[in-house]
Amino acid sequence: DWRLEQERCGAGAMDAAQVARFIQHYERLTRYILSEMPGRADLVIRLDRDRTPIGIVSRSS
Repeated sequence: DWRLEQERCGAGAMDAAQVARFIQHYERLTRYILSEMPGRADLVIRLDRDRTPIGIVSRSS
């Protein structure tokens, strides 16, 4: 839904079927990044379902 919403606002937007294919293609990579990167990132911003920031975690260098 989030990606489809972004596409509706852009020039040369993808239709729903194209967005579904795009998401399917990158699903595994996205899930890996979401599990791996918070431990490496200097700053992690947690979002709720409405994409409202609900927490910020800062890692000291």
